[in-house]
Amino acid sequence: MKPYCELVAQNLLPTIRALIAKELINKYKMTQQQAAKKLGITQSAISQYIRQLRGSKIKTIENDKIVLKEIEHFSDRLVSGELNDSSKMLEAFCYICKSIRKRKMICKLHKKTFPELEECNICFK
Repeated sequence: MKPYCELVAQNLLPTIRALIAKELINKYKMTQQQAAKKLGITQSAISQYIRQLRGSKIKTIENDKIVLKEIEHFSDRLVSGELNDSSKMLEAFCYICKSIRKRKMICKLHKKTFPELEECNICFK
């Protein structure tokens, strides 16, 4: 059995990072190196996000207007310097993840990975 937190770490977090990276590069015209520095990850990770080699397993998130607004808000705050403090950045990142989980957007993937799971409400308790 894979607990939901493992699915989050393997699938959801990279998807969120990929969407943030794309926002930083497309909207703010950052280089991959600048975006990587802002997010505290490597330039090669950004490259993999952009080329969809990483962070593209949960397509429903990429098309969700609420999530995209949260990503945009996060990116705006990151660029403005409001999230320069690591704890503020982590809190804002966790907010996006919690929002996705509360809206049952990872349930389909979890149930696909663990078919015996019928009635689960861990993500939105």
